Amino acid sequence: MSKYYDVVIAGGGVIGASCAYQLSKRKNLKIALIDAKRPGNATRASAGGLWAIGESVGLGCGVIFFRMMSSNRKREAQGSAVAVDSSTPHILPDSFFDFALQSNAMYPELHRELQENHGMDFKFEKTGLKFVIYDDEDRLYAEHIVACIPHLSDQVRWLDQAALREAEPSVSHEARGALEFLCDHQVSPFRLADAYTEGARQNGVDMYFNTNVTGVLHKGTRVSGVQTAEAGLFNCDTLINAAGAWAADLSLMATGVSIPVKPVKGQILLTERMPKLLQGCLTTSDCYLAQKDNGEILIGSTTEDKGFDVTTTYPEIAGLVQGAVRCIPELADVNLKRTWAGLRPGSPDELPILGPMAGVDGYLNACGHFRTGILTSAITGVLLDKLVNNEPLPLDITPFLADRFEASPVVEKPQAELA
Repeated sequence: MSKYYDVVIAGGGVIGASCAYQLSKRKNLKIALIDAKRPGNATRASAGGLWAIGESVGLGCGVIFFRMMSSNRKREAQGSAVAVDSSTPHILPDSFFDFALQSNAMYPELHRELQENHGMDFKFEKTGLKFVIYDDEDRLYAEHIVACIPHLSDQVRWLDQAALREAEPSVSHEARGALEFLCDHQVSPFRLADAYTEGARQNGVDMYFNTNVTGVLHKGTRVSGVQTAEAGLFNCDTLINAAGAWAADLSLMATGVSIPVKPVKGQILLTERMPKLLQGCLTTSDCYLAQKDNGEILIGSTTEDKGFDVTTTYPEIAGLVQGAVRCIPELADVNLKRTWAGLRPGSPDELPILGPMAGVDGYLNACGHFRTGILTSAITGVLLDKLVNNEPLPLDITPFLADRFEASPVVEKPQAELA
């Protein structure tokens, strides 16, 4: 039995759910959200940081990866899921800054909207993000960051040791100070995904969970639907690829080209609930720490090219524990609640892959967000809504199109029968 939808969204993580929510506000589109819950779903494994500047300048898990690479620069990084130049701190291009900052600015209103209209609270907290400085290398890293973002000078401030101790009394006396990003905050990642999903459901989107896309249908060069193992055939006008770390497989079925999205493993740990210990989010050269509204402290994260492996490993978890205790000595006496690993959808240049692909109609990418899917989900949903409805975009997506990568030509595919 076949079904018809104006839009089918493949992938129900935070990106796909945001697309569904924004499109559903139109009220004139019939929309289906299809999702197969796979181990390592990035949304549920995220820290929930809205670190627009921090992530754009390589902090969070970026600085941890930088330190790891720079400690062994002779090692070849060929074949890794993301390309890294370990000789300098990794600053993303201006196009990503604009993308991230516009998305970040949407969250206060989005929080209000989803609470008031749909009864969903994703725990938006204004925390700021502090990069804790231990040594001269950290100081040089921070100075390089500041030199690269003079246009954002009003959003950063230096904290000397005394100011850091006043702002974060629990931070180690080993810390010399910090660089603070004033507009970088946090949310609950799974509550954000749930808020988008429930908002979309209330607006009439049909949800198909535990449903696997097994094929893509075509009429000539147009994508015309998807086949699923559990729910049969979905005919559609537009297919949105929001399949996260699995997006390359779907793009190959849809377009004949496997876009370069690969899983990038990140291991994370969570403490037991504690009294308020952190006043804001912290990132160091060893780990990052974010205390959630229920008192738990989330500590992350590794950056590993391990395919779809989602096992946790003692050396990596122990390294994060050591980094956390170095930053917050009181954590030495705190119990761990659980550990897990997630799969970020990495692209070679660490930028998302958005929009259409040459030679294929009825298909749009919304994938490759790497470590910033939570942060950039807000604007990604808006962009995909505008693309589906042929309306002007709030920013230029040319830097995010798939054709920036070398790819083999789209191959001719047999036209699938429509049920």
